[in-house]
Amino acid sequence: MTQVLPGAQLFLLAAVTYAAIGALAVAAFLLWLGPVLQRWEPGARHRAVVMLAALPAGSALVLLVAASLPSVLALAAPWLDHCTVHGGDHAHLCFVHLPEVGIRLGLLAALAYLVLRGAIRVARAGTGFVRAGRIVAALERSGEPSGVHDLTLVEAEQPLCVAAGLFRPRILMSRGLFGLLVTEERAIVLAHERAHIRRRDIVVSAVVRGLTALHLPAASRWLRSELAVAAEQACDEEAAEEYGDRLVVAATILKVERAMRTASSGALAPVAMAFGLTAVERRVEALLGAPEPARSLRLPVVMMGAAVLAALLLADELHHLTESLLSLIAH
Repeated sequence: MTQVLPGAQLFLLAAVTYAAIGALAVAAFLLWLGPVLQRWEPGARHRAVVMLAALPAGSALVLLVAASLPSVLALAAPWLDHCTVHGGDHAHLCFVHLPEVGIRLGLLAALAYLVLRGAIRVARAGTGFVRAGRIVAALERSGEPSGVHDLTLVEAEQPLCVAAGLFRPRILMSRGLFGLLVTEERAIVLAHERAHIRRRDIVVSAVVRGLTALHLPAASRWLRSELAVAAEQACDEEAAEEYGDRLVVAATILKVERAMRTASSGALAPVAMAFGLTAVERRVEALLGAPEPARSLRLPVVMMGAAVLAALLLADELHHLTESLLSLIAH
């Protein structure tokens, strides 16, 4: 059985198809090279994970724009419209007449499921942001300035230290943890959290959470987890460079982790970066060794730029290829 699909919705089908291809490419890359990526120095690994997270959305946007260019030109110059040379069963990415095309009900149901699934994941992420924001606001209201310009002491005995807030990030530390740490340990923790704020890790993490809604579940979990680990390790390195002793930073991480072992900051995760709860073993092992040399991502960036340029230059071929692919999928 088939269902008539308006031509306008073919653009949605094309976008979902492009995003799915991008998601499959990322999943294959992680199966093949994920372990290699984990050994990169944290700064480059963090940037690489962001690029991979953005690939399905970015590829859908770039390819859809490129494939739509011939139809845009046909709006201004109707004689360039090539739809009339195709049969009625051929899918048309065309703004001129937006023909209707038949599509199998099973495929239509699968498309609706993918769109609905993505919408639900985005809605859940949005709900998590709102809930976490309210908790952060409540914690900040319960505390008082510490005398340090960016630190608020929260009235709680449970150990807690987070850099929190998307738009006005601030460091929140419970009085319980503040009293547990000596002066140099407080300085290390604050240097680490200030590095999160300076690097805008909270905003980046929030964006990546939204982008991973387009990925396969296993890839989505890997990207979010590795992004968090890379961010923590990058901030550990900044704290070690500022303090000058990697072993003391590692010892501070272990001390805070032991104190916070029964604590949970999961509800704050969408808008906060917590000290001492993420990949402690990997972070300490990294600090016990020498810092990894910086790695440039110039080649991947150049390759992505070249791919975008090629898509735009080959817009007509991409348009025909997309129409043929959609015809094959729909029929």
